[in-house]
Amino acid sequence: MVALFIILWLYDLYRPAAFFYIVLLNGIALLIYLSYRFFSMLPLLKRLQTPIHSVAEPIRGDSDEPLAAAVEQFLERQQTVFRNSLFAERRKEKERHRYVDQWIHQMKTPLSVIELILEHPGEQFQTDLRHEVDRMRIGLDQMLYSSRLEAIETDLKAEQLNLRTLVTGIINQEKRLFVKNQVFPKLELSPDLYVYTDAKWFRFLLLQLLTNAVKYTAGHGREVVIQAFEQGGQVIMTIEDDGVGIPKRDLPRVFNAFFTGENGRRYGESTGMGLYFVSQVCLKLGHMIELDSTEGIGTVCRLKLVGGKQDD
Repeated sequence: MVALFIILWLYDLYRPAAFFYIVLLNGIALLIYLSYRFFSMLPLLKRLQTPIHSVAEPIRGDSDEPLAAAVEQFLERQQTVFRNSLFAERRKEKERHRYVDQWIHQMKTPLSVIELILEHPGEQFQTDLRHEVDRMRIGLDQMLYSSRLEAIETDLKAEQLNLRTLVTGIINQEKRLFVKNQVFPKLELSPDLYVYTDAKWFRFLLLQLLTNAVKYTAGHGREVVIQAFEQGGQVIMTIEDDGVGIPKRDLPRVFNAFFTGENGRRYGESTGMGLYFVSQVCLKLGHMIELDSTEGIGTVCRLKLVGGKQDD
């Protein structure tokens, strides 16, 4: 209107009656347009002002206005993402409660055994007590690490570590585990191999793998062979046992949470979370893990670690 007024004025065409008539027509057109916009957006405005009683409550598409429809679609997508996140957190919480319940049940067993040993001490009561205390310590460590797993990024310290020194230290700390089960570790690790990892978390995942190997290999004169070699900028580390092995049908699911499989049900005291934690730690540390097994022959666990030779 201002531009029209200026043009009419400059060309000496300005007539008050004609100009105000044009303004009136434009005002009526603007009023009609704004009214249309208001009534087309009104369903969306009402929907946005309606209290929400459930996250599963759908967003109704009552308007044909493109902008209103786009906003409704956006809110619907946002609601879907929120619902999926909420359900995922609820599922994690249920898994956490389930694991805690299983862990408490497991801790009751060594505690009951300790009470029996104290009431009726035998000749080897100190050895038996130490064995049960070790079981409780391993269980407590697993619970502690599982609670830290979700925030592992804040608890990482990646450094260059000598693999042989690292593995030897872990085995020496857990030598009672091997002696009690009459299983002996056999190390075939070159002294010049190194890996980039976090020492604490690597100890946790290696201890889980060794505990499984010893548990299902227990017997006089058995061995758990630990080997490593460099390949294409990686260190391939294998942990091989000649135990009961894993049934072929169970192999694809061994890294799933709470999956115990046939061996877990047969030997008991299995939460089905050990290998799940190992897979999650490997994922966070940038390692890869593979498992090959033949029932009745043994199991080979293969870790692909970032590292190489000391002189590279």
